[in-house]
Amino acid sequence: MLDTYQEDGLRGKSKQTRKTYIFCLSKFEEWLDGAGTDLDEYSRSDVQQYIDYLVSKRYSATTINKNWSAVKHFSRWLNKLDAIEDILVISPPNILNQAPKALSRNEVNKLIREIDRSGNDRNFAITHTLINTGIRLNELVNLDRADLEISERKGTLKIRFGKGNKERQLPLPSETRRAITKYLDTRDDSNEAIFLSNRNKRISERTVQHIFEKHGINVHSLRHTFITKLVRNGEDFSLIQSLSGHTNADMVIRYSAPNEEDKEEAVSKLWLSE
Repeated sequence: MLDTYQEDGLRGKSKQTRKTYIFCLSKFEEWLDGAGTDLDEYSRSDVQQYIDYLVSKRYSATTINKNWSAVKHFSRWLNKLDAIEDILVISPPNILNQAPKALSRNEVNKLIREIDRSGNDRNFAITHTLINTGIRLNELVNLDRADLEISERKGTLKIRFGKGNKERQLPLPSETRRAITKYLDTRDDSNEAIFLSNRNKRISERTVQHIFEKHGINVHSLRHTFITKLVRNGEDFSLIQSLSGHTNADMVIRYSAPNEEDKEEAVSKLWLSE
């Protein structure tokens, strides 16, 4: 069922959306099996009970709505419209009022220093690439050597599998060019991927996440740090959209929202000018 849906129902969707929907639906299928039904026979009450189950497990509103979107799309594909009628779903928080978590300058320097001292050229190159380009995790693992152009004075990185299947080209600063070149110089294989696992296969998202988890860092915060820095430097929003791959300007605007550190600093300076 899910194989047919992936080929037919998700045609035209991005690779990440397909991956997310299939994962959510596989979890829904597991729950239905425990409830004595399946993806062919489920009803509206099954859908509502599943959403209520996710709420009872204290999943975030974003996660719940992601699962709901997958079930809703799948149900429409099956023409089971009655199964998704009047479903009560928890409302997600307004992320546009929240500034994504970004690292401070000291945290960035500490991370680079620690990974540099580990002596792992691949991890060092990955760190510089994420911090200095702001690319998404799935974009990083899909990078091929053909996407990279490096000369003595400049370098560019082509993102072929961006969100919405949109391509974009990013400049590479000198330290990032140096880190990538040093890593690739250690390789004597013909694998097309820029970054490989320890088994000489294309690196996985989970492996990259693990690299930074060991340092207490969420890998997505590196992208947030890149975009936040651009916003705080006063760069033009159209430029930031082009570099980040955000098609919605509102998604960029939220990076200018004050965080807790901003608020604390503002209050601490309240009477210093007198």
